[in-house]
Amino acid sequence: MFQMLYSRIIPLHQRRNENVQLVENLYQIIKRFIQYFEMGKFLKPGRLVVMLAGRQAGKKAILIKANEETTKDCKFPNGLVVGIQRYPRKVTKRMGQKQIRKRTTLKVFIKQLNLNHIMPTRYRLEESTLKEVRDRIERVKESELKNVEKRKDLRKNLRRYLAEKYRTLPAGSLADKKAQSRFLFSKLRF
Repeated sequence: MFQMLYSRIIPLHQRRNENVQLVENLYQIIKRFIQYFEMGKFLKPGRLVVMLAGRQAGKKAILIKANEETTKDCKFPNGLVVGIQRYPRKVTKRMGQKQIRKRTTLKVFIKQLNLNHIMPTRYRLEESTLKEVRDRIERVKESELKNVEKRKDLRKNLRRYLAEKYRTLPAGSLADKKAQSRFLFSKLRF
């Protein structure tokens, strides 16, 4: 009954346009609904993370790249991290320069891994440090990263930079933005 009245009052071509408009409006509503409930990306470069699996479990690292989409090469969301394998040890005033230099050395690792195997922390690395680390990694091509010698040179380069960064850290609490990288250089107690 209603259809018959509707067809007599409104011509056919106008009804089609109205249906198209109705579908478009419905599409926009559904799109907004999905965006509202879709989770934002919080694993951004510069985030300090804790490794959860493997040989480096419990070690702290810097997230350099995060690919949340899968590819043919990697069937899972993955990320590139640079972490500290051996942390610098405690230094006192009584120690000489040579001993201080020896105790403040550290060992670095570079790893491509599944994002499920890292736990993000609330800390972020300052932009200048992140940019410097990223530049050093990008100088080496991805294909060359598979080469053992190139990887070794990159680790050595990053180790020197991070050790120098540690030696010039400002004193202060972790609440201070500049001193937040202190968290990276302290061993996780668990």
